Amino acid sequence: MENILNEIRKERKRQDEKWGEQNHHPLLWFSIIGEEFGEMCHAFNEYTFHDDPNYLDETFKEAIQIAACCVAMIECIDRQAERNLVP
Repeated sequence: MENILNEIRKERKRQDEKWGEQNHHPLLWFSIIGEEFGEMCHAFNEYTFHDDPNYLDETFKEAIQIAACCVAMIECIDRQAERNLVP
């Protein structure tokens, strides 16, 4: 599990370096996470229907990105709560 959590940490760092601190409305987070989920579904379909083992690696990568986006959303909610921006 530690290896996977480290991959999520690395992806969060990459996201912060690329986008900076993200403070989105919760509905926008659902859209971002939904888009990532769609990419994972696409990768899994390619793996399933084309039997290409490289797509399994892509599915893993997309799952890490989804997890990192969920962590980013939780961080955002936590920041907003600290600033009394959420009830």
